[in-house]
Amino acid sequence: MRAVVFDEPGAAEALRLDEVAAPALTAPDQVRIRMLAAGVNPVDTKVRAGGMIVPGAPRNTPGCDGVGIIEECGSAVHHARPGQRVAFCFGGVGADPGTYAEQVVVPEAAVVPVPAAVSDAQAAALPLTWLTAWEALFERADLQRGQSVLVHAAAGGVGQMAVQIARAAGGRVLGLVRRDEAGTIVTALGGDVVDLRKPDAADAIMQYTDGRGFDIVLDTVGGEVFREGLTQVAYGGDLVTLLAPPEDTDWNSARLRNPSISLELMLTPMLENDRRRLKHQATLVAEGLARLASGRLQVNVEDTLPLAEAAEAHRRIEAGGRRGKLVLRIPE
Repeated sequence: MRAVVFDEPGAAEALRLDEVAAPALTAPDQVRIRMLAAGVNPVDTKVRAGGMIVPGAPRNTPGCDGVGIIEECGSAVHHARPGQRVAFCFGGVGADPGTYAEQVVVPEAAVVPVPAAVSDAQAAALPLTWLTAWEALFERADLQRGQSVLVHAAAGGVGQMAVQIARAAGGRVLGLVRRDEAGTIVTALGGDVVDLRKPDAADAIMQYTDGRGFDIVLDTVGGEVFREGLTQVAYGGDLVTLLAPPEDTDWNSARLRNPSISLELMLTPMLENDRRRLKHQATLVAEGLARLASGRLQVNVEDTLPLAEAAEAHRRIEAGGRRGKLVLRIPE
């Protein structure tokens, strides 16, 4: 079969489409899937550029998100069946090869059926960003109806999911952007917008809560944005970040606001091979797919590319300015 691989960390050009051995079931609770599409996420570019390569892995193939048809089930698989179209978030980080491939092997715990009304591209684009936003808002923070939510980089993949999830839960959502097109996207998803390029942006952010600060601040960027979040969160509020806080963070000033600070990494169940938590995440993906099928959720697929153009997809992500998700078509 064919898969996108790289031998050493490097630029996007390190990726190549190659013939590799087809994967085989190695545990009784696994399924083998013929891939239809793979979502492309920023974490994929970070893995390729220098992170999370595990010695002894069968090969270095990026990709966490995918959709495909089950072709084989292990003896301990209870609910999945051959011929079923499923979506999942598994592989591409750590020892398990990722979804930029014609076939993958995945634990049954990670897969969920895809409703007929959801396209392959939509299903492949959803899992990682949806899970990250959901866990950040409901499992790290405790989002309640009527609360104020500030989303940094609100037009990004996680940001777009967070805006929609928070609005659907009855939150008041302010999204921060730096491009006109980004503001249009967030407004269309139901969020209010502040353009950080404007000189009065800082005042507009605080005026949104009459100076009280936000019940929940979601930092999807890290670095200086995390420090800003410490000044934007309400007394006793929640600041959730997707990255490690800067080493020079002024924690003494932060303590005055008594915030709850949480770290969100939805990849942990996969990295720790935790079947129970993978199953929990699968139920969340099923909820996202149901919302997509009913029109209660949007996933913005900006473009689909053939599997052979994975390097181009990585270049586009690293260039920034995306308005939606990129998806690889398999087969081409």
